[in-house]
Amino acid sequence: MTERLDQDGRVRLAVYGHFIDTGARPGVGDLSQRLGLSPEAVKDSLRRLGSQRVLVLEEGSTDIRMAMPFSGVPTGYRVETPLGGWWANCAWDALGIAAMLQVTARVETRCEDCGDALTVRVEQERLTRSEGVIHFAVPAARWWEDICFT
Repeated sequence: MTERLDQDGRVRLAVYGHFIDTGARPGVGDLSQRLGLSPEAVKDSLRRLGSQRVLVLEEGSTDIRMAMPFSGVPTGYRVETPLGGWWANCAWDALGIAAMLQVTARVETRCEDCGDALTVRVEQERLTRSEGVIHFAVPAARWWEDICFT
């Protein structure tokens, strides 16, 4: 059991390391090579991490959809920093990327109500402007009922 936990922890860290280093989700081959594990061992870890809600996998696959706050697919939230750029799953996760990396960030998105382009900036771990509202249509307690929608 401890060996599996250690392996799953290593896979999790490698997933985040790959996102940070490349701006993209890792594939099983990337993780296998990075960790010196067999592709099947990596897939088993990814499935366990998915079942524990540590990662979100694509339906019926071991492709990573989300490693919060990073999105494995393009979204309406693009985060640009001096270290690189990433897709975020939502406004909350976009701010989470800046907080996680402790860097200045620019978030490009749009208003879901009127469609206007919006830019949010984070400098010295603070929003540069305070007007605006982030609205969540689903209460946080229900996000995991359909995490890709929320």
